[in-house]
Amino acid sequence: MAMVVSSIGLKGIEGYRVQVEVQLLPGDGVSIVGLPDASVKESKDRVMGALYANDCEISDRKIIINLSPAEQKKNSPIFDLAMAIAVMKEADEIKDEIPEHAAFLGVLSLDGTIKSVEGMLPAIMAARKEGFKILYLPRL
Repeated sequence: MAMVVSSIGLKGIEGYRVQVEVQLLPGDGVSIVGLPDASVKESKDRVMGALYANDCEISDRKIIINLSPAEQKKNSPIFDLAMAIAVMKEADEIKDEIPEHAAFLGVLSLDGTIKSVEGMLPAIMAARKEGFKILYLPRL
């Protein structure tokens, strides 16, 4: 079973809900699918660096990350935090439940620090419009 957490994607200044699905399989490597551009494909290195820096045990596992809706091009590293949270939850590193009405926005540094990214304000406004009650994001 895959772990699903929410984030917000941007198309111009319009935001839309993105479901970040993560599944861990035997093997190794990271795959990101769902029309990611180069900045999103680079997320796998930032996320893996941040997880390693924070002692998240995911060795000997293949990580598949699906960004849905699959037909919408994803063009921002804003999904980093959502990816890391989903991986940690799927790996049972996070024990608490993640509320369905929560969204995660932010880019990760290699030490796990959460940073803002261009387009945070439109993403926050879109999250509100999408009905999210809780937002996890960097201090602005």
